[in-house]
Amino acid sequence: MKRRAQSLQCQMEVVGVLARHIPTRLIDISRSGCLLESAHRIEEGTVGALRLEVRGQTFSEDVRTTRCVAIAGSGSSYLVGVEFLQTARTDTASIRRVMSGSLGEITFGT
Repeated sequence: MKRRAQSLQCQMEVVGVLARHIPTRLIDISRSGCLLESAHRIEEGTVGALRLEVRGQTFSEDVRTTRCVAIAGSGSSYLVGVEFLQTARTDTASIRRVMSGSLGEITFGT
């Protein structure tokens, strides 16, 4: 048995994730995505998790960057459009759930 175990080769793919924290400012939001402002360029197609803090509560959603354009005359500021991804995450901390009014009291306003 020992001989057979030594002759078996196991191949597996190891996948890692590189995460980066990019501060953004929320400009506009809808049920399908939002517009952010950032001092960093974010490549189109970049997938990540967006976290919003509203009145002490944190909400999050998986997103994909759909566009990133430099703001004329701002130096190094960018408008970043992101779409909400259809993932299994539908808990009470979901941004989409808040946008659909499921949490009633929480609104994204001043």
